[in-house]
Amino acid sequence: MENIIFNGRKIEYCLIRKNVKNINLRIKQDCSVIVSANPLVPKTIIAAFVSENAEKILAVIDKNNTKAALKPDFEKGSTVQLLGKLYTLEVIESSTNSYYVGENEITLYVNSSGKAENRQAEYNLLLKKTAEVVFPKLLKECYSPFEKVCASLPELKIKNLKSQWGNCYHKRNLITLNSRLAAYDFNVIRSVIYHEYCHFVHQNHSKDFYSLLGSVMPDWKRYDRVLKNK
Repeated sequence: MENIIFNGRKIEYCLIRKNVKNINLRIKQDCSVIVSANPLVPKTIIAAFVSENAEKILAVIDKNNTKAALKPDFEKGSTVQLLGKLYTLEVIESSTNSYYVGENEITLYVNSSGKAENRQAEYNLLLKKTAEVVFPKLLKECYSPFEKVCASLPELKIKNLKSQWGNCYHKRNLITLNSRLAAYDFNVIRSVIYHEYCHFVHQNHSKDFYSLLGSVMPDWKRYDRVLKNK
């Protein structure tokens, strides 16, 4: 394996020598990088070629890692996401279910750990417990622009919703958020909260609704794309 360093990140690549005219680069689904080049091409030239394409390579790797994290198989060594950060998953058989969040690793202690649904259930519990700590703070943080239209700080409910990231019952002064949002970073969560707050003013998705949303969070489309690409 060869490697280069780009902006502090190491990019490893497998160099294959074959009878080709150009230097070719391929990124596999598992994020491994394959470079093929003629045996006569010096390694310094190949390394320079990889460096020239480093930004694109890292963009593809990050995208693939994010997709894998948001659709994990919950097997040991797989990748999961919490508040926008990627973690390696460790699974340990235990008589009682619990979890531990380390610096770069999340450990699930699971009874009958061989069953994927048990591992997923414990991860979902982690998301819910994280949501219960984080979401109320963000709801309060985003409240200021809507003080005049809300009777008070809305009541918050956190549920594992199947088809919505959130919903709003403005007459009951209630916002419900999907616990699975805890997998995403703070700005993605804020975008959903602002979205629901805007429904206190406009109970539709009209131009006025999106104009209001844009006024409180100008880059909301960026985070909306993250959720749509879940």
